[in-house]
Amino acid sequence: MSIRQLSNEVAVCGQISPEDLEAIAELGFKTIVNNRPDHEVGAQLAHSVIEAKAKSLGLAIHYLPMEVGQPPSEVLLEDFKRILDAAEKPVLAYCRSGNRSGQIYMGACALK
Repeated sequence: MSIRQLSNEVAVCGQISPEDLEAIAELGFKTIVNNRPDHEVGAQLAHSVIEAKAKSLGLAIHYLPMEVGQPPSEVLLEDFKRILDAAEKPVLAYCRSGNRSGQIYMGACALK
């Protein structure tokens, strides 16, 4: 798991597993945002599996998927901004590689 810090309050990374969540919590993250659709690849873990483990560790978690190859929609950016505004920080967003999560974060920051 390679975490990239985008700001003092937000970082991104690639796909996480339930086993990664303990380390994520130990690093001080309070909120997780999953930007990866459940159906993206066959053997991928469902959001519900990550969600159950995150909640058991006291982490807030949100499911805000974005399809590969698509630009983030205005609604997606607004939803991400709303989550960031209300979330306990720091926030870790993830997708397959972290790139989509980074795009979403940058787009949400650009909203007025």
